[in-house]
Amino acid sequence: MAYRLEPSKNMLYGWTMSDSELDGSREGQREKSAALRIELAGAAEVLRELFNLLEQYAPTWYTEEHHNRAVAALRVLEESRRVGKNEAARSQKAG
Repeated sequence: MAYRLEPSKNMLYGWTMSDSELDGSREGQREKSAALRIELAGAAEVLRELFNLLEQYAPTWYTEEHHNRAVAALRVLEESRRVGKNEAARSQKAG
């Protein structure tokens, strides 16, 4: 979708989009956000599986530092998932 920018003295950069263009842009953002959440969920699942395998088999090279980094990454993914769910819920209520 091509956006037609119109000059405006009221906007910060001097350009605006029509309401229909804004609506289309928002819909595209929602679709991208949903796709990203799905990808993130898949990556989180793989990371959890790998983490569990490393914890279970404890290879000699798997250090406490590796463990701590993996735990931190899992926490970040969990927080991202929680934030994404909250944003999706707000978006559904607003839309």
